[in-house]
Amino acid sequence: MQRFFRMSMISFKALLGWLDPKMYVIYKIIDPALQMIFYTLLVRFVYVAEDITPWILGNAFLLCTKNAVFAVGRMLRNDRDQGTLQLIVASPANRLYVFLARVGFNIFDASFTVIIGLIIGVLFFGLDFTGTNLFAFALSILVAMIGGLSIGLVLGSIALVISEIHLFLNVTNMVLYILTGASFSRERLPAFLHLLSEIIPITRSIDASRIIVAEGNLASAMQLLGVDLLISTIYILIGFALYAYFEYKARVYATLDAY
Repeated sequence: MQRFFRMSMISFKALLGWLDPKMYVIYKIIDPALQMIFYTLLVRFVYVAEDITPWILGNAFLLCTKNAVFAVGRMLRNDRDQGTLQLIVASPANRLYVFLARVGFNIFDASFTVIIGLIIGVLFFGLDFTGTNLFAFALSILVAMIGGLSIGLVLGSIALVISEIHLFLNVTNMVLYILTGASFSRERLPAFLHLLSEIIPITRSIDASRIIVAEGNLASAMQLLGVDLLISTIYILIGFALYAYFEYKARVYATLDAY
């Protein structure tokens, strides 16, 4: 376990180690805070409602996309662009172990970003956690971050064979805002999009957090988190399968160094 966390920390530093303290504060605190304020004010204007707690929670949870989509999504592609993918492929270490270890620390960093969003909700929009089961709420954040990073692993594997990576990641980011129900009810989606939203991690974690804060049925919230965790596990396995497949194709066609 110690080796797992050490590998995760090294990988995290490789992703964000280029940030000096000033840039880190801008990227990880100020930018998420401004994003949170913008989307919350937009929702308040659209719904003309006093209680916008569900939408504050949804938008706070989606702040994890900075880690899940943009950081983890670029992780494997960066390995290829910087010429270090060969070292990972040649390593005798278990591929799945390395695959998972490289995003472990991002779960905690993404959770920190969500907490920043929740603090903004408390300070500026009256988000109230009175009577909330804080352990269950923290669990909903953790499951949501695992879900977000499982999406990032799938994106990172696909990014190995896509040239316009930033366009792909930005489109995916906007799709998450539409399909997770963060800023509006998923019931408003067309039938096929609503069906698609059901198989996206984070969606049920957001729903569970809303139930927990509203002091609703805790068992129902835990059930939603369990389903979300299961879907996240499937996404992780899909991401690993794609990674293994693209590695195999690169070996066959000698394209591992083609970037």
